[in-house]
Amino acid sequence: MSIQESEFSWAEAKESANLVLFKNSGKYLSDIEIKVLQGAWQGKTYEKMAQFYGYSPEYLNKDIGNKLWNKLSDALGEKVRKKNFKEALKREWKKHQTLSNFISENISVNQWVTELPFPEGSVALSSSFYLEREGIESLCYETVMKPGSLIRIEAPKLMGKTSLVRRILAYAGNHDYQTVYLDLQNVDKAILKNLDKFLRWLCLKVSYYLKLENQLNEYWDTEILGSNDNCTAYFEEYLLAKINSPLVLAFDNADRILSSAELGEDLFGMLRSWHEKGKIFDLWKQLNLVLAYSTETYTLLDINQSFLNAGVPVYLLEFNLQQIQDLAYLHQLNWNETEIKKLMSLVGGHLT
Repeated sequence: MSIQESEFSWAEAKESANLVLFKNSGKYLSDIEIKVLQGAWQGKTYEKMAQFYGYSPEYLNKDIGNKLWNKLSDALGEKVRKKNFKEALKREWKKHQTLSNFISENISVNQWVTELPFPEGSVALSSSFYLEREGIESLCYETVMKPGSLIRIEAPKLMGKTSLVRRILAYAGNHDYQTVYLDLQNVDKAILKNLDKFLRWLCLKVSYYLKLENQLNEYWDTEILGSNDNCTAYFEEYLLAKINSPLVLAFDNADRILSSAELGEDLFGMLRSWHEKGKIFDLWKQLNLVLAYSTETYTLLDINQSFLNAGVPVYLLEFNLQQIQDLAYLHQLNWNETEIKKLMSLVGGHLT
């Protein structure tokens, strides 16, 4: 083994893969993916892996290997295959190490810093480390108070969409609005593959959060009406008719719907029709919609048929130099412009 190869071990390769996959999709390597990655690291063919692990070569190649290389390609932004994944992961690992070294050199690990919360997931409502983007929060707060409003939050992954959604809901809640937060990342795949199942799930979840009984059997006509009509009737005749204050319904991680052209067009076509009803009918003025999604997925839909050109668009951009300086100040880091520019040269304005 050469010196160059010894600088990058299997353990580091696995950690590098886990880091990029989690950052891109929120999921780590599965057990079988680790086995395939390790087998490829050791130079084994799929036939050799199959003999060792007890699976068929076809399964390891087509069902696991190909999908794994595609996921790594998506996460790393370059074409990754069994023959070149080592160098791709090594480059990513070097970037990670460079950033870690920069942080170690520029942050004094004192008692106060060690007590900072670990920066994982959305920023808590009570956190003093949330940095408002100029004009964004105020625009969202103003919009959500308008009858029948629609807010579309668009940004790359890990840019703070969930943190903003939760603040919009908290603001609305403080003004006596009822709120429902639906994280589509947690919906079973089987539900996402069937429009009728998904819309039933939607009605059931909203009923639950509004503390209303499940009345699906009373309002769902399986013989004549389509799924969208049934869902609309359930909201119009039951949910919105029962509540006595405006409702903010938020869909987070809507990528999972947008990535399905058929389901996405039907669902968001329906939501757009609800938004249009809110401009005319008093009952529908009670419903305010918030949608958060990543920029990588919306092109799969026919923009004219979806509601991705309706409502108020909110784009979350990378932090600029001043915002990074403000964030450093919140963490009691006295960085000068040179140090901040050095950090930006490593990660841009995407500090996650």
